[in-house]
Amino acid sequence: MASSSVAALIMAGGRSERMRAGGSSRHKSLRTVLGVPLIECNLRALLWFGFKQLYVAVSAQERALAAWIDAHGRPLAKSQFATLEALVETEQLGTIGAVASLPPWIDDVLIVNVDNLTSLDLGQLARYHREREAAATIATHDQPFPIPFGMLDLAGQRVVAYREKPKLSVPVSSGTYVFNRRAIDRVPAGRRFDVPALIDALLQADDTVAAYPHREPWIDVNDEAALVHAERLLVENADRWPGAIAAEPGRVQP
Repeated sequence: MASSSVAALIMAGGRSERMRAGGSSRHKSLRTVLGVPLIECNLRALLWFGFKQLYVAVSAQERALAAWIDAHGRPLAKSQFATLEALVETEQLGTIGAVASLPPWIDDVLIVNVDNLTSLDLGQLARYHREREAAATIATHDQPFPIPFGMLDLAGQRVVAYREKPKLSVPVSSGTYVFNRRAIDRVPAGRRFDVPALIDALLQADDTVAAYPHREPWIDVNDEAALVHAERLLVENADRWPGAIAAEPGRVQP
């Protein structure tokens, strides 16, 4: 794939509390789907789409994750003429606080969450963001949510339709973003800051926040059941999941 001048950041600094509640001591980024750690799935996808300046946000307490980055992540990036650097969080910085630690010469950065898997074309997302000169671009997809009650459609005091426990489709964030320097500079250094607060600040400043709708497979891998679902999703969509399936044992390629 063609190289991208946009940097990329994998967010893996969380405590992994939901995943660890299932009994595993490992950080979620090191849990595997089809034998591949989630962090490697994301790293391979970024390399596939040509990202060369790669960063990963990690907690200083997650030594096993830091060891994986040194032993496996950096060699994998190097094999594709890319660099991988760790942004170490000595305290919890929330869902976006780590971007304040990015080098000042980075103009745009694509953000992926380590516990999200998707076949979304990340290169196209980055180009879309730049073409619109947006401060932030949020990948979004429609997610169906079951309503556990009978839903009424009303016209005044008249019932015009009755739907028993319907599923309503809602546009949601795919946990994948691109931020311009205008957004990055709004993130305070050294303290917790979350994505909703950043987006709200941009909107309050009347800056451009673009949406990037897509229909690609996507999953939030946050517990044991989601791991099983993720394996099924990748198998069913293997031909459209670039870089996320490991090659033969011993080979290092995206």
